[in-house]
Amino acid sequence: ARDEELWRLACVKVWGLSVGTLDAQDAENSTVYYSWRDMFIRRERVNFSGCYISKTTYLRMGENSFQDQFYRPVQLVEYYRYIRFMPDGKVLMMTSADEPSQGVTKIRNVHNIRPDVLRGRYRLFGDTVTLVLQKSSQSRATTGHVRQRRGSVMPLDEDSNATQFLIELRIGHSPKRRCAQLVWSHYTLVQKRNKVDTSSEFDLTDAKYPSLCFSPVKSYHLDADAPLV
Repeated sequence: ARDEELWRLACVKVWGLSVGTLDAQDAENSTVYYSWRDMFIRRERVNFSGCYISKTTYLRMGENSFQDQFYRPVQLVEYYRYIRFMPDGKVLMMTSADEPSQGVTKIRNVHNIRPDVLRGRYRLFGDTVTLVLQKSSQSRATTGHVRQRRGSVMPLDEDSNATQFLIELRIGHSPKRRCAQLVWSHYTLVQKRNKVDTSSEFDLTDAKYPSLCFSPVKSYHLDADAPLV
């Protein structure tokens, strides 16, 4: 369990080409890792054995009553946002009114994605995870590249008329688990129409975009819950 080659392979599985080496310091936070196992335990990453979930709640004013002009109903709206990461660099995101017990099942089968699920790829940069997503129903005949912030290039399916979602999340920790929170830092919608891109940024308020918290899901289980001892 302490074999360094095993831990190096585990690090490569999580960070891919950006895993770096033990000789060089982490470019983002100048952290020095003393072994591959030390890197796997302490370095920020995303968890694969579940999904990150947030709940948004707000009040929406209804129309005035026809019979009583002084009565105006108020509706309580609740919905959840789900993000699931896979070790091969793929990511799924879904917004749904379903409770987590039902919502997590809709993104369990990665080969049979529902039309309301966004799919794409992600990359890790220090404590930041960058996502490029698009609707799963769009054509995937050709493959192109989208240049994302921080100079990275992420492969994504290309379509002459497509809608893409560019997201940056900061990895945080909960009192009980490392890398168990995702905090919104950037969200841009890019619409391509006749080879012309139009982008718009979302206002990331805490009320509309609360932090996502990691929740283990047994049917997603791919890795151990804790470092081997």
